[in-house]
Amino acid sequence: MSKIDVFEQVADMIIEEDIVPPPKTPAFLKLLSLQFTKSEARLALKVRTTGGTLDEIHERTGTPKDKLLKRLMTMADKGTIHYSTTSDNPVYHVVKTAAPGFSETGLWGGVRFPYTVELGKAMHDMVGSWATQTLGQLGFPYAPVWAAPASLPEGADPAHNLAEAIKDEGYWSVSNCPCRLSRWLTDPGNHCDHMLEACVMTGEESRWAVKHGMARELSYDEVVEVLNECNRNGLVSTLNIQNNICNCCNDCCAIFKAEKECGNAFIPSPYLAQGDDDLCNGCNICTDTCPVNAIEVNRDESTVFVDEETCFGCGLCVVACKPESLTLKSRPEAASESA
Repeated sequence: MSKIDVFEQVADMIIEEDIVPPPKTPAFLKLLSLQFTKSEARLALKVRTTGGTLDEIHERTGTPKDKLLKRLMTMADKGTIHYSTTSDNPVYHVVKTAAPGFSETGLWGGVRFPYTVELGKAMHDMVGSWATQTLGQLGFPYAPVWAAPASLPEGADPAHNLAEAIKDEGYWSVSNCPCRLSRWLTDPGNHCDHMLEACVMTGEESRWAVKHGMARELSYDEVVEVLNECNRNGLVSTLNIQNNICNCCNDCCAIFKAEKECGNAFIPSPYLAQGDDDLCNGCNICTDTCPVNAIEVNRDESTVFVDEETCFGCGLCVVACKPESLTLKSRPEAASESA
């Protein structure tokens, strides 16, 4: 079996078994050839994304359990095998595309392996085609936007506060943003200036990532500060799916690429920005901060206008506004649902 044959088979497995798989592009095949050795790829075809316990995989492969477990742990270090670290008899499975998957795991821990830079370049191309050809063609919103905790109005529902939503997870960590790092590795010197360590994980997902060198463990207070720092840095908090929270910029991140392709990737938060002309000083920081260009400022008259059809309620403008002329209000449909 040739090298390309086995990696094409792994690609076909991911495409067959994932809900939103990437297209089988040269970049995706390149990424797989870097993430797996040839023998690891063959093992992956036996493990599959559906997975199995150590006993079950032993039955499929005939490999002695001690040797098999060592190989699975090596693959977990590379981000290709996922399992529960707290289970006495975990199910090991090949990761899919995201949360966690090949669009993330190879770069979460930074540049750790000799092949990481080439992996980053392949990931950048793969994520670009995945965002436009798969995510961008779904035709419905799928990525919830969380309003920045510091922007929430007094009396806001605790369920709308991301910091509160993750409080009881018991374990937290942060990793590098793979979208941003892959862009940096692909096009040095021509990338955004947003912070790199911005992917937050919680609970069991976080334990797995920390154990295998893909994340840095945080306390609860530390993870709240990371979320606040991301928002101050102009990053939109989104998702919280399968213990994965993205903090996205509109320069590099896959969800924004899909948003630009289809126009409805994001599920707006229950809030809208609103301006107070009496407090506005015309500084224009809010227009520079808004990731979807929903704000206009008349600098001569110091007035601010928010396009409520475009605003998705991230609250970044509220966090950035020094004269405090911007606040969040309940989105009309959210208010009616809670009534």
